[in-house]
Amino acid sequence: MKVKSLFLSKSSDVKGIAPVIGTAVTIFIVFILAGLVSSVFFEGYGDSPNKKSPAAKLQIFFTEDGNSLRFEHNGGDQLFFDSSSISVIMDVNDVSYPLNASVLGTLEAGKNGILDLNKSELPAMELKPEDSVFVKVVDPESGGLVAKRELEIKGQIYVIPE
Repeated sequence: MKVKSLFLSKSSDVKGIAPVIGTAVTIFIVFILAGLVSSVFFEGYGDSPNKKSPAAKLQIFFTEDGNSLRFEHNGGDQLFFDSSSISVIMDVNDVSYPLNASVLGTLEAGKNGILDLNKSELPAMELKPEDSVFVKVVDPESGGLVAKRELEIKGQIYVIPE
């Protein structure tokens, strides 16, 4: 008889736990569903970290005289250099210089633009063939890199700000 009462007491404990587990699982499912619904509903509000930067095939190189940069847009999204949505940075020997590229305006596929280095707010400098020069086009809003090109210097280039 002692065996039966011991057995019955254990089974009654198991029956008492089942509603608690069922309630906990139900609450868990409700929280998951509420999170999913709110993330879909409020997706467009606030700053989205998933904002995409423009995608473009952009060629950048020195013009023949060496005093300007030529930007060739060979396809992709429009680039709005005349707004704060696109920044151009020139790295010379690991020193970064932001360029005023607003003169390029809106550059669409199939279009070209010329940026005069003497009018781009660079400090006075001399560039030699052994210098390392990179130009980066960046979307500051998303932090994305639109283009990065290493430029070849064929002769000496003198930047004299106007």
